[in-house]
Amino acid sequence: MKVNLSRSTLIFYGILAPFIIVGSFYNLMGIINGTSTIISIGAFALFGFVLLPLLLFSTYKQNRCIIQSDRISIGKKDYAFSSYRVSIIDKQLPLSQRPIFSTFRKNYSDLIISEKSTGRVVFTQNLDRSTQVIEKMKAALQA
Repeated sequence: MKVNLSRSTLIFYGILAPFIIVGSFYNLMGIINGTSTIISIGAFALFGFVLLPLLLFSTYKQNRCIIQSDRISIGKKDYAFSSYRVSIIDKQLPLSQRPIFSTFRKNYSDLIISEKSTGRVVFTQNLDRSTQVIEKMKAALQA
């Protein structure tokens, strides 16, 4: 099973990215032509045009989660089930502690990976995903 742990972040910046890219490209062309009316710095012009798409791609790659029969892979790190305990913890948050974008949800889930030998938590991630995806992840971890 493949799932991305940062889907909401990618969607948010994916909606903003085209506007930032076009504005940065316009700013960069103003710097190159010398027609820019404001003081522009090339690094800021390159941020939206070059660096923002690279950051979006990097965020996608680093938060890609692949659940297999013997291990779970997050980004480039593999966690074998023989050495690590993987669990999804459900919790209920009071209204004052809920995230601003999902205020009306009561139930939240966390993905926790800990070492079996020491019990030390090596990875924790808030799962801001739908209930259906979380149930599929739980089923894939049980198999």
